[in-house]
Amino acid sequence: MPPLARVRTLPWLILFELARTTKSHLDEHLSESDRRKVSAIARTSKGDVRKLSERDRAELKRISRELNLTMLARNLAPAATRLRGGGRRR
Repeated sequence: MPPLARVRTLPWLILFELARTTKSHLDEHLSESDRRKVSAIARTSKGDVRKLSERDRAELKRISRELNLTMLARNLAPAATRLRGGGRRR
């Protein structure tokens, strides 16, 4: 199978639904200032956790405690099941 054929078979709408659900969850559970802090930390560390200072690590831990990850997982589960090909077949 050519590489592009595999890309076309991905269920893009399900991936979009997962991203949309995650964004709405983050918007509900994080304040605007916390979102700005997370993006600033990610920008300065360039996404490399080894470059985080102890203060930045502590800040990210504090912010992550505010997220209800159990609720996020419950909201993502139906779409993730469809992505993996699970669920009922018709």
